[in-house]
Amino acid sequence: MATINLLPSNTVSNNWSLDASSTDADNALSDSNNNTYITTQVQSRECIVALDNLPANAISVSSVRHYISGFVFNTRGGTTEVQVKLQNTSGTDLWSENHTLNFNSYNPEDHYGTWRTTYNGSNAWTALRLGNLRLNINTSPEDPPGVSSAQVVKAYVQVDFTEGYIYQINLEG
Repeated sequence: MATINLLPSNTVSNNWSLDASSTDADNALSDSNNNTYITTQVQSRECIVALDNLPANAISVSSVRHYISGFVFNTRGGTTEVQVKLQNTSGTDLWSENHTLNFNSYNPEDHYGTWRTTYNGSNAWTALRLGNLRLNINTSPEDPPGVSSAQVVKAYVQVDFTEGYIYQINLEG
């Protein structure tokens, strides 16, 4: 069994603000730098990023979960919730979970979603089903408190899968 992180590879849409050094949300969320981020002070803001695809040698998928790292910025305390949705290429929600971002002396906290063995509650994940996924991070649950903002520094989808190759044998002639 192998595990891979499907990183943001393209910004589909974004109405969060970016740090001064980032040009796109996918770049801010996929690097290892906690100084690049997306941020918003407003409720009902979405950031949607397309994710990398699985490697070609992925022959089966056992489970999938999302990851974000962030905190509440510009405050001395408090929390705010963000919603994380995994979506297919058409923008249809496959699942969503809320996470509470805390003020933590400006240190990001890691938040992991629940491991999911199915994409819709009954059908197992496949390598094909994981193609062209999107991660939607939004502030639909609530407005950040006062003048503070929700700040997310990293996001990806983690996949446990089996590596291997499928060989095709030509039985003709």
